[in-house]
Amino acid sequence: MLAAKAAVAVLLLASGGAKLPDLSGFAATIGLFAPARAPARVLAAAHHVAVAIVAAELATGAVSLCWPGIAWVNPVVLALSCSFVLVASVGYARHRGRPCHCFGSLTKRGFGLASLLRALVIMMAAAAACAGVRPAPVLHFSLAFHLLLLAAAVLMATAAAAGARALLTQSASTRAAAA
Repeated sequence: MLAAKAAVAVLLLASGGAKLPDLSGFAATIGLFAPARAPARVLAAAHHVAVAIVAAELATGAVSLCWPGIAWVNPVVLALSCSFVLVASVGYARHRGRPCHCFGSLTKRGFGLASLLRALVIMMAAAAACAGVRPAPVLHFSLAFHLLLLAAAVLMATAAAAGARALLTQSASTRAAAA
């Protein structure tokens, strides 16, 4: 169960970090889920929703990874992963092939059956973590170890953001050269 918990936490950190360089692209994807005739203020709120989702992914991933014995974070991770399944399902049904921006510009994958299956696997891993992670005596980490885990979490999110930013810049350069 700890491996599943750690894997989902790392995915949340990578996903949140990778979305940071292209929040506008992620916000545009969120806009796909607004009603067809949504008022402009609803569409303008997509950027705020994007920021909130990224913050939730980063904070939840960091807490889950760095303090694995904290039980309250498990249902939060499960709720996030259930929302991923919901988004992947609606995206598959209504926006098949459109970029999901689930990992920012690190991936060009669109909504499809594979993304829905990945979301289901993540949800199952989160559900396994909800079954209970009881800290064994080995898991009584020192404060220094928790801080090292936190530094690793920040490094993971930063690396994902840097990779996404590099791909975004490369893509922009390629488009500019082609024009």
